[in-house]
Amino acid sequence: MKILLINWSWYPTGGDWTYVDNVRALYEMHGHQVIPLSTVNDKNIPAKQPAYFTSSPDYKQLNKNKNLVNSYKAVKNSIVSSEALKKVEQALAENDIQIAHLHNIHHYITPAIIWKLKKAGVKVIWSLHDYKIICPESLFISNGKICEKCINGNFFNCALNKCKKNSFAASTLASIEAFFYHKSGIYNKVDAYLCPSAFLKNKFRNFGFDDSRLFVSNLCYDISLIDNFIKNYSAAPTEKYILYVGRIEQVKGVRTLINAVKGTAIKLKIAGTGAADKELKELVATEKINNVEFLGFQSKESVFELTLHSKFVVCPSEWYENFPYSIIESFLFSKPVVGSTIGGIPELVQNGETGYLFEAGNVNDLQEKLTTLWKDDVLIREMGLKARQHVYDIVNFEKHWTKLNFVINSILNNGN
Repeated sequence: MKILLINWSWYPTGGDWTYVDNVRALYEMHGHQVIPLSTVNDKNIPAKQPAYFTSSPDYKQLNKNKNLVNSYKAVKNSIVSSEALKKVEQALAENDIQIAHLHNIHHYITPAIIWKLKKAGVKVIWSLHDYKIICPESLFISNGKICEKCINGNFFNCALNKCKKNSFAASTLASIEAFFYHKSGIYNKVDAYLCPSAFLKNKFRNFGFDDSRLFVSNLCYDISLIDNFIKNYSAAPTEKYILYVGRIEQVKGVRTLINAVKGTAIKLKIAGTGAADKELKELVATEKINNVEFLGFQSKESVFELTLHSKFVVCPSEWYENFPYSIIESFLFSKPVVGSTIGGIPELVQNGETGYLFEAGNVNDLQEKLTTLWKDDVLIREMGLKARQHVYDIVNFEKHWTKLNFVINSILNNGN
């Protein structure tokens, strides 16, 4: 069977690409031919032919050179990409495609391709990596705080509150796009939505999406990558520390984490960059918090090494995290995780079993959980082993293929 795999990027960009690449491997392992449709970029991973790539609008450059023509281009390309429509037509003409598997497509590929796919009789699966379809800003965040004002289709709230980049223009464009596609009914044409977490599924159900099209699939992971790393790595740890890996943003809870370790004997290493990087470094310097170390951007191999040598990992998010790969990878390294009770995190972190849960944003609660675990190496080992088994049972390729294959067979046997 030929499967058109569609994502805005065809190179590592984060958790979304991790899943795209893993599901590509899964399809190929089971004898299916994967045909990529993405955007042109020098970083693209070489793809097996045939492959279809559209040009990638440089929105940053268009924003710098603001004028009527550039504004029109930005609006036109971000809502309906005529080039992507042509590429889909070409792919359909040159291949007998039965299934299109969509991932992150807004702004570059655009949902308009669904009309072409359904007209050709192609079944459409869409893996949901965020909340973009029901939230114009995509993360249920407005000005640094959780917001669900658009949950009933009142997308004008995005513009009124300047949710997108704190820009009225960008937020208005996001609102228009959301209205356009919801009013068109295009999302009802998707045969199945894959939801990494039950939390995300419930958000879409609450918005009014048909429950019969929503499937909790979780994510998958090539566990051999971590097993081989552990097998081939022999260096011993040189210090004791806990680890945060990810973007340094207000909604990621890094400030809460820093305040929680302040005044304790716990050493915290922070791997990543982001908009709040400078502000939080100044906080640490001003308040002379000497047990926090900013490591900046780290390669995948460096993150693996940091995780392997850490006592445990912290995921202090204050937004609706979906199903974080940072937790999945930590568990596969047999490291427990202290995570906030928000989004899909509680579906991975079992309180008192594979780590600890704390109230999102609650410094005292987080400090208590960190201190308890930091002092108990036996508990860390016990939780780590449980964490490894727990996540292995969820994300191994065989388990994920069973779920994905069930969805494929369900939609192929559905005559609609």
